[in-house]
Amino acid sequence: MRGDKDTDGLYVGMRTRFEASSARANGYRSEGYFRAEQAVVLELLPPTARTVVDLCCGSGLMLLPLKTGSRTVFGIDFNARACEGARANGFTVARGDAMQLPLADGSVDALVNCQFFNQQDRERVLRCLAEIARVLRPGGQAVLVWRNGSAWIHIVAHAVLSVLDRLRGHEVFPQHVHRLEEVARAAQELGLETAHREVTNPLLGWRSKQLASWPARVMGASCVLVLTKPTP
Repeated sequence: MRGDKDTDGLYVGMRTRFEASSARANGYRSEGYFRAEQAVVLELLPPTARTVVDLCCGSGLMLLPLKTGSRTVFGIDFNARACEGARANGFTVARGDAMQLPLADGSVDALVNCQFFNQQDRERVLRCLAEIARVLRPGGQAVLVWRNGSAWIHIVAHAVLSVLDRLRGHEVFPQHVHRLEEVARAAQELGLETAHREVTNPLLGWRSKQLASWPARVMGASCVLVLTKPTP
């Protein structure tokens, strides 16, 4: 199991400082932001999906509300402590590598991946997309969310928070820029179609499909992309 050991190591401190029941153990700066982003993700998930996977699930909080239904819902994460936290939260999880998923071809109806791409370089994002394309069933969908590294609000926030983290002796996460259009184009080359795309600022309750607009460039803190695997 290869995994992203560099990124994996960054979470050691967070998982020591925060309980598994806190979204901050998964890298979120506030519970409010997490809850707002969770609402966006749950809204975009296809309601008919029977098998749903949270890829790089952390302690399993994003899809935990779905565990009360009849769906098969589980997570995959490389971080061993994250897996322990997910189990403590009552979430089914398997330890696995996002670049080499322990799942059969065409075995998943829906997949969620949140705040992972912004920590990875382009090569790793492409490998992860290829794995997503492989494991989705025809007609299946993936809901992908990552920080919009080119939005002004994110650039300023990341710069300020990184300085504060260094002063506190905390880990500083990398923030790779992956433009939404570029990820959608790479997914298309792997056989996936774009069903929906937007930028959002969950805390403000603001969402827009106008990716090149000034509000999107200023306020669009996160990229949201829904991909569909075509049916034959």
